[in-house]
Amino acid sequence: MATKVSVQNVFRAFLNYAINSIPTQTGISVTSAAPGSVGQRPFTNKAGVLKLLFVSASSLYLGGLIAHKGASYLEENEIFVPTDEDDDD
Repeated sequence: MATKVSVQNVFRAFLNYAINSIPTQTGISVTSAAPGSVGQRPFTNKAGVLKLLFVSASSLYLGGLIAHKGASYLEENEIFVPTDEDDDD
């Protein structure tokens, strides 16, 4: 009779192999550090706000420029000409 292998056992064996094959730094466990210890400070991008402002401003400028050129093209070729209606009545 053949041995029945359950999916849970195969998955558990795969997880054990994957966790044990991860290289570790000397003295530090992969899953946790010593209780009460403080880990390393996370990476912070110091120019993040500057990049955000640059991308936002350039996108707004290019969008406005494209809209202006498109509107002038439509008016020049008389595809769309705004009417001069006076609604002062």
